[in-house]
Amino acid sequence: MKVSKRFITLISVVALSSVLNAAGNPSSFIDFDTNNDGVISEKEFDARKIANMTQRANEGKQLKNAGNSPLFADLDTNKDGQIDNAEYAKGKEAHMQEMNKNKKQNKKKGQGKGQSKNQNDCQGQNQGKGKGKGKNSN
Repeated sequence: MKVSKRFITLISVVALSSVLNAAGNPSSFIDFDTNNDGVISEKEFDARKIANMTQRANEGKQLKNAGNSPLFADLDTNKDGQIDNAEYAKGKEAHMQEMNKNKKQNKKKGQGKGQSKNQNDCQGQNQGKGKGKGKNSN
């Protein structure tokens, strides 16, 4: 039984979509590939990103990470003007890893204001309530 490359790609897309949707990511390769030709054009990519942002805005969700979303050129690693399933999967994974890394770094950051019974002891610059590091002025 001969299996075509296109069929394998389709099965991969469906499997990837299931995994990404189960992980809470609403956009899959299929969501971007609106004409179902097996690749994502820059026009399709941009249209889907705009639709996603519009939907989130209409739901009252913040778009605080919109500036961190990958660009078409970031995902089109072979620079052929289209994103195939493999490029999309690699780009999505790299983006998720970067977002998780940033989340972890942001959790470690913090600024605290010290609490001292005597304001002259440290001028309110000690370590805060479990976050941040302050300087003792003594």
